[in-house]
Amino acid sequence: MFFTYLITLIIAFLGLFLGLLIGYFVEEELEPGRKYFDVMRHALFVVILILFFVKNPSFLFIIFVGLVIIIFSFSKHREILYYYALALIFFLSWRFNGFTLIAPLIFLYGFPVGSIYLYNHLKEKKKKKKMVLGIFRQYVGFLITGILLGLIGLLL
Repeated sequence: MFFTYLITLIIAFLGLFLGLLIGYFVEEELEPGRKYFDVMRHALFVVILILFFVKNPSFLFIIFVGLVIIIFSFSKHREILYYYALALIFFLSWRFNGFTLIAPLIFLYGFPVGSIYLYNHLKEKKKKKKMVLGIFRQYVGFLITGILLGLIGLLL
């Protein structure tokens, strides 16, 4: 069961890199499409939250996840931290309900995030390898948080 969790976590994380790859293919469309990527990212985040709360109607979950998101909102790096918060939602949905709905949506959430990352770093003219390493370094907290929570979940 934990192996399935890890594989799904890695696949969900790969959504970032597919978003980066898609961005490379349509590089000239990144600037006019930036607002649509933002709308898609925010809409997917809201849908993930709504589905999580519908599948897990626990007052404790609503308070805890809501507090984490509110605390992250005060940071200037809130968009990165929101992605880290998805690791918490991923883990809780695995332990309780909604995993089969939440995991693919987190994967899809990575598409606009990866494309926005590419758009924000196009001016630096980094090589593709450095771009991939940069996005990995910036969002690896999702993977680390998900693995740590999964290991804690094994102990419980």
